[in-house]
Amino acid sequence: MTSTRHLVLTAGLLGLGAIAVGTLTHGGNLTVPRPERAALKGARAAVHEELERLESITPAGRTRDDRPWRAYLDVVEKELEHGHVDVAVRVWHDAYGAALASGSWESMIAAGDAFMAIGRASGSVRGAQMNAREAYLSALIRARRDRSVDGAIRSAEAFRGLDDRAVGEQCLHVAAQLAAGDEQAQQRVRATRQRWATWQAATGVW
Repeated sequence: MTSTRHLVLTAGLLGLGAIAVGTLTHGGNLTVPRPERAALKGARAAVHEELERLESITPAGRTRDDRPWRAYLDVVEKELEHGHVDVAVRVWHDAYGAALASGSWESMIAAGDAFMAIGRASGSVRGAQMNAREAYLSALIRARRDRSVDGAIRSAEAFRGLDDRAVGEQCLHVAAQLAAGDEQAQQRVRATRQRWATWQAATGVW
């Protein structure tokens, strides 16, 4: 198990430089308590700076072929079921490459979710969060480019799972922008915010 954890942590520290991330728009009101607003603005500024820094390496286009990454992730799932975490990590890298090539936000969400599953299976969740975060950032920017409200909301949910409030709020900000003029889409964004607020009120956890 020690060697497996080391492998997952090493994979998490590879820093996949070809990850697609893009520029998000500043501004927007945050539905958080007043004492928290100043700190959150600072965090959002850092998020924006990170996204701008990575914008220039964002790959364009997509193959529109989801079969390769789905096939690889199916193998990852099966290997985890059999306790072969080291094999799952190796196959995940192939899945990630195929997800990047596909150009879809769905593929990057799936890749991030799969690496979090690897982290849970190995007992190294924190070590897995780096790769998952990169995949979710890529999903966010691709959703924005596709003008997909659902993609931005799904990215927000992914970051909430990582307890990354600043990026989660930025995802919902993007979703709200994309939903402008579409009442049904706006309702989906409002429903997500309300669900988060209800969860926070009930648990005390964001």
